Order: sequence, then structure tokens, then C-alpha cells
Amino acid sequence: MPTHALSRAQSDFFLSGLTADPAQRHDGRSLLAFRPLHVESDIAAQANGSATVNLGGTHVVCGVKAEVRSFADDLEDQEADDLAGDDDYDDLDADQDGDGTPSTGRGKVKCSIECSQSILHTFDARHIDTLTASLTSTVSSVFSARSSPIPLSQLVIIPRAKHWTLYVDILVTSLSGGNLFDAVFAAIFAALYGTRVPTTRGVAFEAPSTVSATGDDGSTRGAFENVKGDLDQMGIKGLLRSNKEAAQARGAAAGDGAGTKAASNKIVDFELENQQDEGFRLEARENVPLCITVNVLPKTYLLDATIDEEACIPSRVHVIASRTGRIHAVKVQGSQEIASGRINEAIRIGTTQASRLADALRAQLDAEAGDDEDQEEGEEGEEVDGMALDV
Repeated sequence: MPTHALSRAQSDFFLSGLTADPAQRHDGRSLLAFRPLHVESDIAAQANGSATVNLGGTHVVCGVKAEVRSFADDLEDQEADDLAGDDDYDDLDADQDGDGTPSTGRGKVKCSIECSQSILHTFDARHIDTLTASLTSTVSSVFSARSSPIPLSQLVIIPRAKHWTLYVDILVTSLSGGNLFDAVFAAIFAALYGTRVPTTRGVAFEAPSTVSATGDDGSTRGAFENVKGDLDQMGIKGLLRSNKEAAQARGAAAGDGAGTKAASNKIVDFELENQQDEGFRLEARENVPLCITVNVLPKTYLLDATIDEEACIPSRVHVIASRTGRIHAVKVQGSQEIASGRINEAIRIGTTQASRLADALRAQLDAEAGDDEDQEEGEEGEEVDGMALDV
């Protein structure tokens, strides 16, 4: 969607330079060259991961927060969305094991995007809404349960009970440099690459040898003989009651009276093992995809368009791919139809450039992380305020 309007004379002026032989851009770059990409990570102390990206004046901030959720809560949320007719996040089918219960094998990633009302030179809020909806739809589809680039199984805390949900919040504060899709995905990459998820360890409560937690005289029995206070307040009595009912159901199904026998099940909870900054890095974080927007000119292609170049180029292809060459999504936008052969060539260019950009980002983020560790250990090292990547 064009976010900046040019007069006919201005548009013809820019296009004449871009289609000349050799092509001429007002900043002197070649058609496939990127501007320096300034990235700063770990900007929010309370977030599990965060980053800010500045690409030629387009400024994006991304934060990642890990929160504990239950699989039952996920199912209730999905049912509420179904009643409301919300089809934006079709995760219920993807998260089911086939028996109607939420999948116990993976956590979730939820993305939200907001654009500042000042990013466009227009008084029509519908332009902001359209831009936000397009970005949100694209990002959410990439990180859905069906196609998430990071294994969601690593976010499970207790199978069939608890998991981490990563809330990825993106704020666009400036669009003066154009190329918004590429800047947004670069910010997500940098934030997730530096994200640390708190490490947990399981806590098991051994059920008592007797099914009931209290005797006939009201005294505490079994494993809770020395426990003081109200068992219901501790949440233990209810858990034991659930175990008793489950044991009776299993015994009735087996027909051997096993349900009347005492159970010795373990009831598992969890606790945090380390502080937030000592959590684990996400597995496959280097495979978070990047977006390369390939602008289609009459006979060639252009990357990293400025806001003026975007206004005079009618069509573009957003290629979302990882460093391994896996293509997560392709989105064609514009007012002119693009031949399938040219779309295929745009995908090839976008995939190649996404791999190069991912490697450059990884190298810089690893270098920054190394500098931070050196400073923590008391070694000499320069403070990194930001990074400039020439791709």
C-alpha cells in the first residue's frame, strides 16, 4: 500500500532514473543495495528480549515477553474467538491432538503491531488501520502454530498443563525511510535472537498412602501428617480428591476394583530456576525469517526502496525467508499484475538476500552479546550503542 503521494512529475522523475541504463538512485546506491541497518538490542530491561531498528528513517521497536499460560486457557480463548467470529488466528485445529483437547506438545507465539498515528502525512486513520492489518496478518501467519520457525515444543513447562507464550509486540514510530516490512521483520529477528526464556524445574508432590488427606477424627494422615493449616488453602486437598476420582474411574473401567485402592500419583508443579537474564536462548533462533521486499521495475528489480521510490513503483513482492532458504510466505502487492516468471525471479532474489541479511545480523548480534559478557566479567570492551549493516 503506498504510504506517500507524489505528483505525476515527481513520479516520472524518479522512474526515469531507476529505469535508466545504468540505473540512478538519488542516494547513489545500486538497485539491489541496502542502506545501513542500525540495530540495537536489549533496550527494555523488563522484557525477555527487545530490539530497535532504524532503516533510513523508518524506526521500529520490538519487545518480547514470556508469560505462563495453561492449555485449558488457550482452548477457552479459542472458543471465545469462535463465538465472536474471529478467524484471524486459526490455531485451534493446529493445536489439537485429535481428541478435542489442546495440544500438549507446544507453546505459542502471539504477535501484535501498532503504528503511531504520526507516521503518515494524512488525516485519514483508515490508512493506518489498513497498514496495521496487513502487517499483523503477515507476521501472525509466519509465527502461527502450523508454520512457526522456532520449535514451539521448547516452550512447554508441564505437559498437558502449562506452557510459555511469547508475546511479540511491535511499535512503528516512523515511516520516513520506507521499506516498512523489511524493518519490522529485522526488529523481530533481533528481539527473538536475544530473547531469554526463564528456566524452570518441575516440583513433584508425592500423594499420600491413603486416599483421603484426613482421618475420621479430622486429623491429618499419610504424607501430610505433619502439615499445619488448611489443606484446601494449600491447594493439596483438591488435588488429592481429583486423583481419587481419577483412580476410581480407572478401576471401574478395568473392572478389578483398583479404584478403591490408594494411589501414589505425583502432582507436578514448577518453579523458576534462574533469574530472567539467566534463562535459555530459543532453539533455532537463527532461523527466524526476514522479509525482503523486491520492487518490480519494467525490466529489473529494486531492493530497500525509499518512501519516494515506493510511491512511484506500482508493484512489489514481499519474500519472507530464513537463512536456510526456507520460504515462509510470499505476498504480492501493487496496482499492476506481475507475470509469474517475474514473481519467481523476485522470490529467488528475496531468498538470497534474506540469507545474507540473516548472517550479517547474527554476526553483529553475537558480537554485541560477546561484548556484554566481557564487560560483566570485568574485561575491557567498547560499549555498543548500535550497529550498521551494509548488505
